Amino acid sequence: EQDSGALRITDLAFLPGGDELLVTDKDGELVHLRMDGDRLVRLGGFTLDDTWFDSDAGLISVAVDPRFAQNRFIYLGVSTTQQSNEIRRYTFDPDDYAATLASEVLVIEVTGERAPRSWHNVGSIGFTREGHLWALFGDKVLDQVAQDPHSPLGAVLRISPDHDADGGFDVPADNPYADGTGHPAVWAKGMRSPWKGFYDRHDGHIWFGDVGLDTFEEVNRVSAPGQNFGWPDIEGPCDDCGDTEAPWLAYGRGNSHPFVLDDPRATTSRLRSVWVGGRPYREDGDPDPYAGRWDDVIVFGDAFSGFVRATPVDGGGESYPVGHLHFATAMTQGPDGYMYAAALGTWPVDAPTTPSPIYRVELAD
Repeated sequence: EQDSGALRITDLAFLPGGDELLVTDKDGELVHLRMDGDRLVRLGGFTLDDTWFDSDAGLISVAVDPRFAQNRFIYLGVSTTQQSNEIRRYTFDPDDYAATLASEVLVIEVTGERAPRSWHNVGSIGFTREGHLWALFGDKVLDQVAQDPHSPLGAVLRISPDHDADGGFDVPADNPYADGTGHPAVWAKGMRSPWKGFYDRHDGHIWFGDVGLDTFEEVNRVSAPGQNFGWPDIEGPCDDCGDTEAPWLAYGRGNSHPFVLDDPRATTSRLRSVWVGGRPYREDGDPDPYAGRWDDVIVFGDAFSGFVRATPVDGGGESYPVGHLHFATAMTQGPDGYMYAAALGTWPVDAPTTPSPIYRVELAD
């Protein structure tokens, strides 16, 4: 465990080729850190003053351009009003954070004009092997927009950010609605609040957790363009799914659920919030700190109860306990091959008193 110096970490991303990383704080600050053995050194950062951080809104996600060594681009997912979220591009200059902030350009804005609350916003963002940017967006508590192919809400988006000075994006030709029959940026639909997920570099699938309304939390896998995951018509398992994708797995919200009972440190709570973490990726010859035990599984957990479980990527939804982490908010792979996770320092989220910790995930003795 390492002290990040940030009160409410929502995401983290390592910069290529070294031991430096970026973390996002819910209140709007981007923090630049360097790993120094078992401690973190704060190098600097900057704040997005227009961040809307009510409820689960805020500065939520960060991604690094695949060609960062050439263009120095980073991307931030941020809530700007109760209704709107944006993905922005910055040219990162560690010697001049003010210049980094001033380099801001808009990539995409997603708005729910009638959104009644600051819920279900932009979630995880990242890049595919082809260099496309993918992003998770919630339904802004507008339910039926998740089934509207013309709406970017309640969806996984997939775009090609324009690298010119004006920003914006292009639409990949193989997007399901690239022909204009729906919103051209949409890759998949039918989500409620898909706040945490990752892109699997092994097979090109996007995994995400979808926070449910009353009954189920879902772990889902996007394996093809145009998939529909059912919300708000279906929540949780379905016997006759029709054209809807059944969840990879789903768990109920009760405190007597086996996932809770399997973890002696789990907290009983009426609240649930599923997250999905990463899966390590290695090139031939790279060291494996997990001795093969993380090769064919992904991890997921619940931020409120704290359980962490693994599910085999070819296992049809079975899972087993692997650890515990309360209020988890991020997980990514570092340059040393280890996975690193972040969590909120304290709860409630609106009154933090302890900095968010960052953990290196290691095998148990």
